[in-house]
Amino acid sequence: MHELISEKIDVIVSFTKDRVIPLSFLWGNKKYTVDKVNLVHATYSGREKIYYYSITSQNNFFKLCFNTDNSKWTVEEAYYGT
Repeated sequence: MHELISEKIDVIVSFTKDRVIPLSFLWGNKKYTVDKVNLVHATYSGREKIYYYSITSQNNFFKLCFNTDNSKWTVEEAYYGT
């Protein structure tokens, strides 16, 4: 099942070799551990640089978004495994 979300989340990250790597995130009342970062890409919205992370957590896939201008994280999409 695919769901478009765009909700604010809290994320625990690792700063490694000039990169920000999400380790886990809290969405609603549930904590998700990031099992794998599948893809990272960046875009610009005006002067704001926005990073998108495609991650796997417990056989589910999520697209997380990090806005460097305001340091806010959101979960944009979820693909739930069967």
